[in-house]
Amino acid sequence: MTRLFLILTFFSLTFLTSCKNYYNDTIKWADEIKIGTDIKTIKNNQPEFIEIDWNKPNKVETETRYLITKIKGNRDILAMSHYLVFINNKYQGRETQK
Repeated sequence: MTRLFLILTFFSLTFLTSCKNYYNDTIKWADEIKIGTDIKTIKNNQPEFIEIDWNKPNKVETETRYLITKIKGNRDILAMSHYLVFINNKYQGRETQK
């Protein structure tokens, strides 16, 4: 029984650590988008490892923010929220909040 437990533990840890965490890749992608890029271009170049809620924008004064709802393999223990910020459908940057 102990041997089975050790084997299962080993495989579980191997599986969990082998899943790629795309958190840093997502931050890098968002930070490398050129300011002023139109929303259509960004939608067309969105990586497959993230999901963005394009249908429910969060409007704050003149800004329109779109939430990154899922990052593949994300293990962010702080559970930060990341938004892509636009004014007049032109990219203004990434905003992160707790």
